[in-house]
Amino acid sequence: MLKAVRIHRRTVVMLPFLGVSAALLTGCAHAKEPYVTTCPSPRVVFVIGSKRIAASHCSDEYITQATETVHVGQRIKVVARAGEALPSSDDQRVLREVSRSSDRRTAEYEALRPGSAGLDIHYGPPCPDSVGTDQTPSPRSPGTDLCVLLPVRVVPAN
Repeated sequence: MLKAVRIHRRTVVMLPFLGVSAALLTGCAHAKEPYVTTCPSPRVVFVIGSKRIAASHCSDEYITQATETVHVGQRIKVVARAGEALPSSDDQRVLREVSRSSDRRTAEYEALRPGSAGLDIHYGPPCPDSVGTDQTPSPRSPGTDLCVLLPVRVVPAN
């Protein structure tokens, strides 16, 4: 039996299964027809200013992101889904972790000086495919499982 509920001008339809919602069907207020998603929440989300970048797709696989450009002093917030590891900076002189939550699901990195750095994860080989291409990047060093998830270019502050 489906149950429809209105939340913030959106209709949420739930399929109860043993007292737990087994699937959500959501319809946007502007959409002509509701859409169905069974996608999990992203494994890792990068927040740069008002921009949010999901670093995984619906099949729950990581995706290597395109290079993001930030200015010296700007921060990148990283939020990981429960059970997922946070990425680490491959060059602390350029992009350094400045805070981490006690539950180890959120961290912030600050751009310290111009240069290139990456937020890396232990994954593979092979490394996750790049967004928008079918290319699979190589690990940072041969024989390791360290793969860049978000390449970052730091430029001088305005």
